[in-house]
Amino acid sequence: MQRRYGVAMRAIPTLVVDDDLVLRPAGPIHLEPLIDAFQGSWPDVVQALPWYEIDLEMESQLRDYLADVERMGRIGMAYHWIIISRADESFLGLVAFDRTTRTQRGEWNLGYWVVKGATRRGIANRASDRALEWISTTQGAPTAVEITVDPKNEAGVATCESLVRRWGGRRAEEGDGLVQVGGHLTEHVTYILPRLPLVRIGEPSYGTVWLSLDTDDVCHLPKNSGHPTRSRRPEHDDDYRMSDQLEVAWKAFLRWRHGAGKGIPVTLFVIAEQLDDTRFADHLRSLLVSDSLVTVASHGNRHRCWSAWPPDPFGLQTELSHSMRRLADFAGDSFRPWFRAPGGYAAPWMAAPMAAAGVTLDSSVNPSWLTRRKAGPERDWPLVHQAIRSEGLVERQWLTAHSLPVTGPALRIPLLASLARHSWKRATKGKSCASANTLLSPEERVDSLYWHLLDHARGGSSWAPPLHPTLGPAAVAD
Repeated sequence: MQRRYGVAMRAIPTLVVDDDLVLRPAGPIHLEPLIDAFQGSWPDVVQALPWYEIDLEMESQLRDYLADVERMGRIGMAYHWIIISRADESFLGLVAFDRTTRTQRGEWNLGYWVVKGATRRGIANRASDRALEWISTTQGAPTAVEITVDPKNEAGVATCESLVRRWGGRRAEEGDGLVQVGGHLTEHVTYILPRLPLVRIGEPSYGTVWLSLDTDDVCHLPKNSGHPTRSRRPEHDDDYRMSDQLEVAWKAFLRWRHGAGKGIPVTLFVIAEQLDDTRFADHLRSLLVSDSLVTVASHGNRHRCWSAWPPDPFGLQTELSHSMRRLADFAGDSFRPWFRAPGGYAAPWMAAPMAAAGVTLDSSVNPSWLTRRKAGPERDWPLVHQAIRSEGLVERQWLTAHSLPVTGPALRIPLLASLARHSWKRATKGKSCASANTLLSPEERVDSLYWHLLDHARGGSSWAPPLHPTLGPAAVAD
């Protein structure tokens, strides 16, 4: 992400709304379905696209519109999505943010339109909710969003009022006035979501600890694959099949979730290729259905240790974008556009591809002198941290103690395990878990603790993360 004229800019990503809908960045490839939908929804569609000139040729206007919003989306100056049915890939409408605000407080204007024949299904509400959730976590601070609507447009007003109720908005009479629609001036009224929360009203804000785990299998260990010099097979191209050891770990992890880990929010950093294995996918799907406190983020596509290889920004962006699309499609509302570099191998050059792929939070930095070889040629973790922050991403580096690692592999390395267990107990004593709001606020301190799913297979499948007993269901309740 960049900043221009004080404006936070981020490349537009694909957003999964729910099982029925997905939002895809609007661009020239959508010209034909937009024309068809436009013709089928005339004249109602003109109310949603006030820039449209009814006296000018339709196709050229729509082509120019799609080219413009694609370009503006790449630099984060406008965000326009096509609403797509996941069942049949049909075109259902548009939802968009732009800078055509009418009040001094407004930073973005929200617009939405649903094609004729798809109304009264909550599509505009659901798509707008997802877009609001996204923009509320990408601007670096709470942001104000306006909605301007024709009071004679009953459907538009109903959607607007519903959004205002859910997101704590209010009328903004100073923004009322005439809007040119289809070549005519029409009176519109304005509402504002004054300082859009990073979470919806009523969602709890938990505190200062973030728990996560990586789902690496045995084949993903750097000694086996993904590393140019450490791995037996540096290039891992064969189809993934879950090991029996990870199967055992899954069952033990689920027992922990039903026991000591019940009620504690946790993020799973998943390697996208693991979804190719039916057993793994079934385990993850069942978990997400039954446990709303589990979220999913990206741990890459094939667990390549990127900073150990020569810089490859295009390759990283391609692989990361692919992994995030797969995981988003699979996990739906449980997906978070967050990333952890495989093996903890992260270099400054990786920050820009992360941002371009739509990552909002990174958790790759292990600021210990013992791991500095993973930080690229400079071997400088502060440089990695600075590069990531300069792209507008939130960096949640791993907890250390006395400049020594205490998370991940440190939990099983003999000389570090005792320090790690002590550090975890101290970090979680009397604490609660961080909400998305807290995680995505760089000024908030969060102790980031992570382990591996495979850890649960240790000790005869009795291993559990060394959390203090005061971090529990009562601590995380709203």
